[in-house]
Amino acid sequence: MSEAQVNTAVFDDESMHIGPVYAKALLAVVGLSGDMNGLMEQFRSLIHDVLDKHPALEAALANPKISSEEKIRILDKVFADKMDPTLLTFLKVVSKRGRLNVLRGIYGAASALRDEAVGLVRVVITTAQQLDPSAVNSLKEKLRNLFKKEVAVTTKVDASILGGLIVRVGDVVFDGSVDGQLNQLKKATLVKAELAIREKLSSLAT
Repeated sequence: MSEAQVNTAVFDDESMHIGPVYAKALLAVVGLSGDMNGLMEQFRSLIHDVLDKHPALEAALANPKISSEEKIRILDKVFADKMDPTLLTFLKVVSKRGRLNVLRGIYGAASALRDEAVGLVRVVITTAQQLDPSAVNSLKEKLRNLFKKEVAVTTKVDASILGGLIVRVGDVVFDGSVDGQLNQLKKATLVKAELAIREKLSSLAT
């Protein structure tokens, strides 16, 4: 195995095991008196609007050769007066612990825990052609009725799909035609998927 592969494996392992620990700590603090949805939106923006677009900044924050104090100065310079104070303080604590390299893992775990807390199921629907809004709304309503929970739907287009659709709920994927897929969701497969999702989220919360 190459050094790059080893480093990637270590990074993934850290994200899987360390991310949930910090995510639970963050949500516990926010849950006492803060705006969880507002903070999570800022955390999302940090990942997708800042780090995705400025990889040099992410590399600096993750660099073990840069001191925690210097990273905190960077955080203050970039985010002071622009970020929820609770989130900024949290990032500084993570910096002191030398864990800014797993910010994405922390965000992913925090998102999953927040969704579980509010009873939200996130679904990604992939189709060969763009679905019109009425079709998306129809699928969303059927999924909401099936799961008995609020559903957040993200749609994607993949021309390589030969008809039908792919529905992803967490790590569980249902692949088939529209009618066949929805019938599957009504049967035992749905129960297994629900249990798998609950078990995964429960493992993060313990």
